[in-house]
Amino acid sequence: MIKETCIIYPTSRHTCPSPPLAIPLHGLDLLGPPMDIHNHRFYHSPGCSFTVITDKLKSSLSEALELYPPVAGTVKTKENGEVYISTEAIGTPFTTEVIDAPYVCDFERLSPRNTLPIPLLSPSLAVKVTKFSCGVVVVASSINHQITDLCGYLDFLKLWSKLARGEAADFTKIPTSWFHNPGRFFSEADNYTSGNPPPPFEVHSAPLTGPQALLLATSNFTRWKITKSSLQRLKQDLSPSAPEKWISSGDALVAIISGAITRARESKKVKRLEGRSPEESQIEAISMAADGRERAPEGNMAEGQYFGNFNVLLSSEVCRSDLLSSTNEAASRVALAIRNTLNAELSPEAVKSKISFFEDPKNIEPPGRISWTVDVIFTNWCKFDLKSKDYDLGWGKPFLATDGAGCIFPPGYCLLTKDYDTSDIFMLITVEEEAADKLIRDLMLNVYAEREPNQSYKV
Repeated sequence: MIKETCIIYPTSRHTCPSPPLAIPLHGLDLLGPPMDIHNHRFYHSPGCSFTVITDKLKSSLSEALELYPPVAGTVKTKENGEVYISTEAIGTPFTTEVIDAPYVCDFERLSPRNTLPIPLLSPSLAVKVTKFSCGVVVVASSINHQITDLCGYLDFLKLWSKLARGEAADFTKIPTSWFHNPGRFFSEADNYTSGNPPPPFEVHSAPLTGPQALLLATSNFTRWKITKSSLQRLKQDLSPSAPEKWISSGDALVAIISGAITRARESKKVKRLEGRSPEESQIEAISMAADGRERAPEGNMAEGQYFGNFNVLLSSEVCRSDLLSSTNEAASRVALAIRNTLNAELSPEAVKSKISFFEDPKNIEPPGRISWTVDVIFTNWCKFDLKSKDYDLGWGKPFLATDGAGCIFPPGYCLLTKDYDTSDIFMLITVEEEAADKLIRDLMLNVYAEREPNQSYKV
């Protein structure tokens, strides 16, 4: 095995305006600890030497870093507690590895870094390119989630791929401003006026000393698949009888996964860590990260126009007894509660109100005083085709793209991805280690979904 690491710095080919030296992070950037978004892309043999491949990837990455200055920098904190992106280029670590064994499956060692939280002053981006003896090449990259969300990250990866193919950059899909102020896209919507924080948030009198215990807890993960036909059957089984009470297949899927996690925890009497709903409340908080770019009234926030976190965190308070039940009737009520939350919280007015909450000086000065309550967290990547031709690096599109294998996630978390070739939905579900066996055997989850093996690979 041969493994090497170098640092990639931005080029100076373009006459781009100088970026601000410091980009203050928005409250939506700071909802969680500094952790990575992982992307592993698998390609069939390019038919040329590994040196030719890596040289092309390095040169195109260098140009992409020039066009996306925040990605070449790092996150820092001022003495007053304000967190910001320093755009002074510290470069991107670029690791290459040749493995003298054939490709079998995705595994953790393919990621350039697997630490939670990310160490202070770490580069925003890290890259690792691996070649197997069979010719398969894996391009894995990890970006600090406080820099951007998945949508912004994929905008950068598309640009890098375009440059690697030898094509010119499309400057209409690169932000003209790097400041993290999403409210500028919602100027026509109403501001936040309520004295009460929107759920699931709370404003404390003093800055928090660190992330809530739940977000840093260890967990056990399992992977599941639900086919297109099974998802259709699930929606039919959970749809309310009244036609005006419509639910989507996604609502139904969130309902059965949330129920499986809740039942597994209850069966093992899992301790409620800081950040979860209190036992006496009789409700569970189900939160969903929903990209808000397409909700901008003028439709001018998508297609690479905003680089930062704009996953508007939605929260639905669901009756715990419904989640603990394995009946279709109870799961239908959960799905309907999810749908009602989405309808209410994804209007342009509701999105702008949440932005304003995070920009109100009463809530952010001094910084670090906003926390949130959650029992189950969902991240939905299904709108993104991670194997599309946009990620062709010059030798064909990926035959597989993943969120990383077994990387670190908190318990009570679910990440949804979609295979656009088959329309199957894949689910990474985490739970506390003591409840893992109960989750695997959950009757309702197993009726509709099938468990994928947690593959391990040692070389």
